[in-house]
Amino acid sequence: MRRGAFAAVLCAASGLALAVSTPKPAEAASSTTTLSFDLPAQPLSQALNQLALQSNREILFSPNLTAGRRSPALRGVFTPEEALSRLLAGSGLTVRLEGRSFLVQARRPAAPPPARPTPAPAPPPPADIDTPLDSVVVTALKRSTEMQKTPVSMTVLTGEQLSRLGMVDLERAAPLLPGLKLVSTPFGRRLVLRGVYGAGEATTGLYYDETPMTGPVGTTADPGQMTPELSLIDVDRIELLRGPQGTLYGAGSMGGALRVLFKRPDLTRSGGFVSANAASVAHGEQVGGFTAALNRVIVPEVLAARLTVYDQRTPGAIDNVRLGLSDVDSTRIKGARLGVRWEPTPRLSLLLTGTVQDSHRDDISAWHDIAGPWRTRHAARAPFDGKISLANTTLHWKGDAVEVTATSSWYRWKLIRRSDYSGVLLGERDNPAGCARYFSLGGTCDNGQMRTYTAYVDSLYPAILRQPANLTSSIQEVRAASAGEGPVSWTVGAYHEVRDDLIDSQVPHVDPLTGAVGDPVILIGRRSIDNHIRQEAAFGEVSYDPAPQTRLTLGARWFEYAKRDRGEVQIPNVVSGTWADYRIDARTREQGWSLKALASQQITPDILGYVQVSQGFRPGGVNVVPGLADTLAPYRSDRLTNYEAGLKSQFADRRVTANVAVYQIDWRDMQYSAQTQNRAFSFLTNIGASRIRGFESEFAVRRLWGWDAAASATFTDARLTADQVTNTAIGLGLRGDRLPVVPKFAGAASLERQWALTDTLDGRFRIDAAYTGTSRSAFNRGNADYLKMGGYATFGLSFGVKQDDWRADLAIDNLLDRAGRASAQRNTAGPVDYFGIAPRTLRLTLERGF
Repeated sequence: MRRGAFAAVLCAASGLALAVSTPKPAEAASSTTTLSFDLPAQPLSQALNQLALQSNREILFSPNLTAGRRSPALRGVFTPEEALSRLLAGSGLTVRLEGRSFLVQARRPAAPPPARPTPAPAPPPPADIDTPLDSVVVTALKRSTEMQKTPVSMTVLTGEQLSRLGMVDLERAAPLLPGLKLVSTPFGRRLVLRGVYGAGEATTGLYYDETPMTGPVGTTADPGQMTPELSLIDVDRIELLRGPQGTLYGAGSMGGALRVLFKRPDLTRSGGFVSANAASVAHGEQVGGFTAALNRVIVPEVLAARLTVYDQRTPGAIDNVRLGLSDVDSTRIKGARLGVRWEPTPRLSLLLTGTVQDSHRDDISAWHDIAGPWRTRHAARAPFDGKISLANTTLHWKGDAVEVTATSSWYRWKLIRRSDYSGVLLGERDNPAGCARYFSLGGTCDNGQMRTYTAYVDSLYPAILRQPANLTSSIQEVRAASAGEGPVSWTVGAYHEVRDDLIDSQVPHVDPLTGAVGDPVILIGRRSIDNHIRQEAAFGEVSYDPAPQTRLTLGARWFEYAKRDRGEVQIPNVVSGTWADYRIDARTREQGWSLKALASQQITPDILGYVQVSQGFRPGGVNVVPGLADTLAPYRSDRLTNYEAGLKSQFADRRVTANVAVYQIDWRDMQYSAQTQNRAFSFLTNIGASRIRGFESEFAVRRLWGWDAAASATFTDARLTADQVTNTAIGLGLRGDRLPVVPKFAGAASLERQWALTDTLDGRFRIDAAYTGTSRSAFNRGNADYLKMGGYATFGLSFGVKQDDWRADLAIDNLLDRAGRASAQRNTAGPVDYFGIAPRTLRLTLERGF
């Protein structure tokens, strides 16, 4: 899609939404789509799940509502509303429409007739209210399936959960996504699943609806270190898929995939919400923000538009004691998303979406070991500015035997990232090699020359690394999947992506009093890197049921990559070792296969077991690093094979859910980030092989003495299986070393209760706990950067009340004000940067629906 296409889509959608007059109230409109149903008499919960799948509508219900209830047989042609009403007839349950979703709930008892006044008895205890289940239908396999009957280790969070807990970003949502670790860097966050941690292309795929997104390649060939995070506003659900998803999701999903699915325009009901929030952080500032969404039905059951806008602020809490500044890490994110949905027939649908988001952070969100928690001594300020523009078109056609989906996406991420370069200057001020470069000597400097060189480097101190970048990507995918029942089901598709990435890497001197770039700008060095990647793939999966409740699945993905890496130096930097005549223009091409085999058995209606073998991959490339040895410039693709067994189960009328998985991952030609001997440059290299063994578990109990409880735990043992030794790089390891950053243990638990406080007022209370085990930032103690991370627990509380269309929520994060060290890295020869959790934070949200 051309650069102007995004604006064209957004403008066209806006015109379409505004040019049509206001329709009649959507509540008066009923679905006219009819479908043929043939459901036997069975437990009501199973009938609701089958109805959800056949009608492609979400049905939310609590297991205690359907426990012990059976549905009548349903045969005939009905609308989804009519079919649901017939299934619930005589059950004492009713249904409410929430957007396009059906919410099954108990009927409220009718108020008794007035009676003569009597002495008031003691007030009864508040009545429990039913908690809706998560959505029972997911699309992890790129077709609709029930979550508990999908043979994938996965977690689903609903948008309603995120909203009432005030979770608007991945950092807050991560404790509810077992196995997902966010690794902070000076430029952003890296997503890690199942211990598959390494520099280079992302190891965890990130999808916003149908669009896979990644960060810029930058100067270190490491797009995975920056995740393009859109705010989790007006979300339908999040699906976290653990384990390689290379067959259906391609490269970048070696450890798994994270899918964020936003709410689509509702064709049946106009409405929306307005939300205001405030946050106050201990040791920091107070901020506010707002969110609003408007859904407008233009033609009932045919055409609708949905507009979401937000302005969110995160309070700063870190003080720069060197520069005398407070709350330097304050963040503001503003955005808008517009969707237009058109369904001219029950078989055909078209969805157009456009998103724009601006982000600004005043400074790096890290504190220094020598200054203490939430205090830093950075000599240079490192703000971040970014703008994401995203457009997508998705066309879906559903026939009697096949469904076809065609999607086209385009996105651009324009950003300026910065980090403190002063540590490099400190490390190079007495470097004999730097002195020889400064005087253009073939030998070594004498004492006088060294003093002159040291004085020159000191005159440049402090400095900042400033990198404006422009990433654009165009993506197309077409896939077809079988529809209906039968012993054979399949999915096939084709994928195409073109990605261009340009970065201008500058090192300007900054004012030592303010930490800001001075005027005029004094550049110590400057170079540019231009990356181009084209990816094409064909994929497919076929499943066969050789016997009732038994399924065998085979999957394959053929891929081809073509990459071009170009770089040159505009201003030589004698301190770090870049020279004016450095130029590189390298091309690489690679193709191959990624395979999958899976066998699953529905042991009982509520117990599913599966075993599978799956593969993941990432392409190789060329490092654009001045002075790097020719043998280290190229790096190869890396691959892994995952062996996994899992069990998904529910008991006690589905009030208890228990899911477990065990796995082993063999990773070969592992790509990893190393540093040159002077620590001025990072580059990718293949360090051989590693093995990851792990265990994942999730448990949930609904309505236990009126409470809902959930717990998750992961164990990950990730180790090298061969020595990694080179005289050119530092930061590598030996056989048996644990992989950096990956904790052995992690877990989370929550306890929640909801009450009907009055006939119209509902209340809730929730407590959360999360634990992150200890890990290190390097392979072994022989590395100076062998820094301790993790080893802490956090707690949170939240309270809420809801009456009709009004809702108020109060949350307290990091209740004990723990200064947890989530990740750490040394600023070259400078102090250690610790990226941790925010101090105790109080958040209040008020929301009104309409």
